[in-house]
Amino acid sequence: MRVHRWLGLAIGLLAIALALSGTLLACAPLIERIAAPARYRISGETRRDAGAYADTAYRRLRPGERIAALSMEGGSSPVIVTLDRVSDRARRQLFLDPPTAQVLASGWADGGVTGVVRWLHGGLFLSGVGRWIVAIGGMGALLASLTGLWASLFRQRAKPAAKGPPRKETRKASWHARIGLWSAIPVLAMTASGIVLAVSPGHAVALSTPPVPRPALSVRHVVASARHWSQGRLVAVEWPTERSPDWTLRFDDSVYGTVKVADDTAGAVSAPALAVPVALSWISRLHEGQSMPWIGIPLAALTGVLAIWVATTGLIGRARRPAVRPARRSADRRRRGPAA
Repeated sequence: MRVHRWLGLAIGLLAIALALSGTLLACAPLIERIAAPARYRISGETRRDAGAYADTAYRRLRPGERIAALSMEGGSSPVIVTLDRVSDRARRQLFLDPPTAQVLASGWADGGVTGVVRWLHGGLFLSGVGRWIVAIGGMGALLASLTGLWASLFRQRAKPAAKGPPRKETRKASWHARIGLWSAIPVLAMTASGIVLAVSPGHAVALSTPPVPRPALSVRHVVASARHWSQGRLVAVEWPTERSPDWTLRFDDSVYGTVKVADDTAGAVSAPALAVPVALSWISRLHEGQSMPWIGIPLAALTGVLAIWVATTGLIGRARRPAVRPARRSADRRRRGPAA
């Protein structure tokens, strides 16, 4: 029990910050639709060819901007084109209507409250070093959850007082242990998956090299070359960069999910090494609650709320404990005095 208390004291504030930011990120799609409804006011779910969206983006480029990526997620999501400004590496996003390729709205990538929360949750605003701090804090939270679960299941509970109502701090500690026990499995799952994503190189928050100003091939030509490998639904297109002069196309295909196309020769080749591993993909879905059944996002948000409640009540109980213990000791001495 002492190990649990010291772990909670050491990582309590960090755990609250990560749980709160994670809860907000789980609700981010709903928050974004409420805060910026124009981005999601699409006229239909029919997708056109990727070249139509690229043509619209080229017409909306500002001085110094280059197209970096094109996202064509299905459902009620708009088509998103990411523009990279070379001078300061700021990224702007165009939200396009899928059936018409018209611009619905534009905004800075990772801007606003959601962007700040994402940087906090992913690395505490410290990029690579912050991710390791998050991973270490997650390991501490994992150990605190396991020791708390052990204490709740196997620790011998104190007998209630024979007279009078139970003490207020006893009731609070009881609810802390009870809710911690109820939420143990989802909190452990979220914490463990978060640790894996924090140390995974594929999820590191880092800026890539700038895209080339104007590729030699058109998007239509690139997609046609990639179709020799995959006939799945096109999900994303990444433009050639100053370091790698190859296009990267991602398909909804279990066999050939990632295809690279050379910008100079139009030669296409399957690139399974660039694809996200299946296990890591499922871990990411579990942790983020995205691309899961509708219950995924509410469950992720509820898990975050319960984790915040348990961590907060644990810190409050720990802060009040030193003020209670001396009073109990003096009362014990007074009771022992006459008996002696």
